[in-house]
Amino acid sequence: MYNHLLLLLAIANGQGALQARQPPVTDPREVIALEAGTWDAVITAPPGKDGTTSNVTGVQENELRSGGRWMLNRMSVNGGAYEGTGIWGYDSTTGEYSGAWVDNGTGRVRMDRGSWNPDTMTMTWTSEFERAYGKKILMRATSTFAGNQRTYRAFALTEAGEVPLSTVVFTRRPK
Repeated sequence: MYNHLLLLLAIANGQGALQARQPPVTDPREVIALEAGTWDAVITAPPGKDGTTSNVTGVQENELRSGGRWMLNRMSVNGGAYEGTGIWGYDSTTGEYSGAWVDNGTGRVRMDRGSWNPDTMTMTWTSEFERAYGKKILMRATSTFAGNQRTYRAFALTEAGEVPLSTVVFTRRPK
């Protein structure tokens, strides 16, 4: 009897999960809108030579612009050590997402190309940019959406493989 009850509960929970699952987000404007709002950020740098990681907090304010076709990002670390600004959206000519990012850490404009995977709710960005000392860096970043949480991971692409640059866990503030 007890096992039968557990089976019924498991089936009921599974059906509830199926009913609660949202259809995949595929329309570019809906994809862009996923990032709208104010997000608290916990930024984790990869382990240093001593094996420890560092965490800082910040805020990202994201505003839909131009009829919902573009997203304006404003990112700052608490205490003001870092600020960045970006704009991204869907380029109907290329059929890809595209964006630009500037910040006080690089002094250069980074141009990004993105692709959306509706099954995993993940945006993958790639870019190549030149550092101030002339070296070009290839980068890959992902943003995975799960309700009011978004996880951003950035990697440098090197001959030795992917090198983690940062992980940012964003939590959307209530409206």
